[in-house]
Amino acid sequence: MEFNKDYISELLNLYKEGETSLKQEQELKLYFSSEDYDKEFEAYAKLFKFFEIEYKTQMEDQVKGTDKKSSSFWINIAASICIVLGGLWFYDYYQNQLEMEEARQAFKTTQNALNLLSNNMNEGLEKLEYVDVFSTQKNKLIK
Repeated sequence: MEFNKDYISELLNLYKEGETSLKQEQELKLYFSSEDYDKEFEAYAKLFKFFEIEYKTQMEDQVKGTDKKSSSFWINIAASICIVLGGLWFYDYYQNQLEMEEARQAFKTTQNALNLLSNNMNEGLEKLEYVDVFSTQKNKLIK
């Protein structure tokens, strides 16, 4: 198929505006895939070659079965599992901290109660000493 420069320029202008049909785009692709294109259109030739290379790469990826959606799916699943496990760990850690705080409070309460009991016992012992002294004095007088 023979293409003239004016026709290609017109097609490129339509292509830039996004108004080409699929047939016209195929003609541009065919024109730039041949090595007989005008050197004035070198930049467009590189663009269409890039599109062709990317199309082939994409097709090879599909043939190989490297589907990016499936790998991102598994990454999302793994991230969700990590978040859930992190939440469970934090909940367990928080519960342990609450139990430790309750144990500290119980220890302090028990310690205060035992100190109060000890103080009362010491006061009682001091009073018993007075009774003991009174009892010895009484025994001396009675004899």
